[in-house]
Amino acid sequence: MNTRLVKLFLALSLVPLFAIATSAQQAEVTHGVSLRSDASSAQPETGSLSAGDTVQLIQPDKEHGYYHVRTADGKEGWVWGRYLNVQATAASASQSQSSSTPSGSSPSSNPATTTSATGSPSTSISPDWAKPAPVAGAYQDAEGSCGPNGDGGDTATNLRKNRTDVPTTYHEVTWAAAGALPYPAAPPSRLNWSADQLAQIAPYEGVPISVVGYLVKVKVESGGSGESTNCHQTQPTDVDWHMYLTASQSQGEDASLIVETTPRVRQSHPNWSPQKLAPWSSTGAQVRISGWFMLDPEHADMVGKYRGTIWEIHPVTKIEVSKDNRWVDLDQLP
Repeated sequence: MNTRLVKLFLALSLVPLFAIATSAQQAEVTHGVSLRSDASSAQPETGSLSAGDTVQLIQPDKEHGYYHVRTADGKEGWVWGRYLNVQATAASASQSQSSSTPSGSSPSSNPATTTSATGSPSTSISPDWAKPAPVAGAYQDAEGSCGPNGDGGDTATNLRKNRTDVPTTYHEVTWAAAGALPYPAAPPSRLNWSADQLAQIAPYEGVPISVVGYLVKVKVESGGSGESTNCHQTQPTDVDWHMYLTASQSQGEDASLIVETTPRVRQSHPNWSPQKLAPWSSTGAQVRISGWFMLDPEHADMVGKYRGTIWEIHPVTKIEVSKDNRWVDLDQLP
């Protein structure tokens, strides 16, 4: 065979292999996680990954809950799947538009509510972003009145939970920017925190943000003895909703960012209800949650069980859902 033809044949035969290599799925690490030598926690740790790191999937399917991956520096290993946000390939994205980020999710589609300097979600929360002081008033309902600080407990945190001011703009950030932000190991009430501990969260708390993710569950915290932030009121209309927002639809409560609606804010959103959100809860359809970024130190013992962090979006001031490949305000749904 002619030498030139042989070279051409070899070159063409490598094209499919090159295409496969360059189209391999990528994944973003959403939580600090170990890299292991096999798909088991019994195997020794061979390295570690941090939130925001990217890896390449060596194979697309999980094995015993682990993905086989290659890191940016070429190291291979196995990573627990719940801490990876697997990015769709171009082909799968075009076939699954209803469960992917809608084309209207960029800040340019809604410039009055979301902002981003790069045209895509920011991968970090800037300490330079404005943090307006919380504005909260008394809440009145059939169970009585509740002041801005609740009726005791961590009154400083309650004031943030009970704020009623609504942002004019939001900073659109990735799930990891909020869900993987560090926080100090400190007492369950910020009233007992040191000045140094408070200084660690001060650059970030109180920023208005928007985060896209998946709702695992919507829980109305009625019954029981109630919470101090709502003066221990217990009726469904008078309590917070705990909503569990994850970076990937394959994750559970233990890896979630808690986002909460409050009775004070819901007064202005009569269309908000668990029933309205049901088509976007545990269904693989995305939501965009906007509100005030804050830290709730009371629940540090639940991290890794019922939440992935004690950072929260609380209160939520806007809920948008992915419908027909665009963002729709929950208030506008019939």
